[in-house]
Amino acid sequence: MKKIEIEFKEEKENENIRVVFHAKEMDDEVLGLMKRLEVPFNDKLMVQDEKGVMVVLPMSDIISISSDNRKLRVVAEEGNFELHTALRDIQEQLDDTDFLKISRYEIINLHKVKHFDFSVSGSLKITMKNGLETWASRRFISEIKERLTGRSKSGQ
Repeated sequence: MKKIEIEFKEEKENENIRVVFHAKEMDDEVLGLMKRLEVPFNDKLMVQDEKGVMVVLPMSDIISISSDNRKLRVVAEEGNFELHTALRDIQEQLDDTDFLKISRYEIINLHKVKHFDFSVSGSLKITMKNGLETWASRRFISEIKERLTGRSKSGQ
């Protein structure tokens, strides 16, 4: 294992934290260290509550994210929140083993699903653990079925 030297440099004009790695080469050890630093920030999302106050929301608390009139509505265990960004940008931040896109306008947290109802002819009704009901777009149903079948085969 390489020796790690940590140095703090105060920059009054910089409000952000900047971490720079200096090493002989980019190897597994450097990559691992970078990932460990990144993780505490990647599992959270900055959202606005109904009063416009910014809130840090753990990704694991998110039930669904849907596009609604050029803003995103985030439904979480703590309540409803807003984001002013594109759904595709948020989708890139989400772990695709936990989240599933069910239409062009909505993403759900698979850990918050109570029931998938494929019995409605050609449609998919999804009931969340909090009682929220939503529908998957017909265009996404075959992908969803494949994904769910893959999850159950792998023991998840």
